[in-house]
Amino acid sequence: MMRVKQNSAPVGVRHAGWDVSRVGMLVDVSRCIGCNSCTVACRQENALQGSDGWLKVWRRERLGTQLIRYDYSQSCRHCADPQCLQACPTGAIAYGAGGVVRHHEEKCIGCQVCAMVCPYGGVKVMTNGKTGKCSLCAHRLAKGEEPACTAVCPTGARTFGEREALVREAGERLDALRRQGLRGRLEGNGDLEGKGGHKILFLML
Repeated sequence: MMRVKQNSAPVGVRHAGWDVSRVGMLVDVSRCIGCNSCTVACRQENALQGSDGWLKVWRRERLGTQLIRYDYSQSCRHCADPQCLQACPTGAIAYGAGGVVRHHEEKCIGCQVCAMVCPYGGVKVMTNGKTGKCSLCAHRLAKGEEPACTAVCPTGARTFGEREALVREAGERLDALRRQGLRGRLEGNGDLEGKGGHKILFLML
């Protein structure tokens, strides 16, 4: 089994005022160590109770020419063409500022259709029967802060910043993985004005 080398975490980011239409997040599964700091921070920041959570970390394995084990932190990707928004019958899921896909609990009737149609498992079913999802910590962005999950990530597996810069960073990380004999791919690097684009990019193995 090949282990992916871990690199040091970047310095946490602060900004006087984010242009939300230009920001994004890079989730790099090759750097995730399964510590669950992100899930704890998300739950605390959003006052989620009991077993409720908008972000989950799963251990995965892939067998090709070698066995690769990695941790996958699963959350909403804030798609440019979200299936959850299109399927919601009450308007509980809608676009917020800068293309952030928001969930309005007061409009949710608990039909859970959004959770069923999301291809990434990003919409979670809560213990009250309604659904919930990542808000990209819009309240923190309004104060010039980064999302809670990226603020606590110790390895740089979750990184926040300008989306274009993150795409370039992902390219450099993919090159580094190839030098280690690993093949990765970047998901969500499409046009945010059309189909295939996500505000949250995933570097997958």
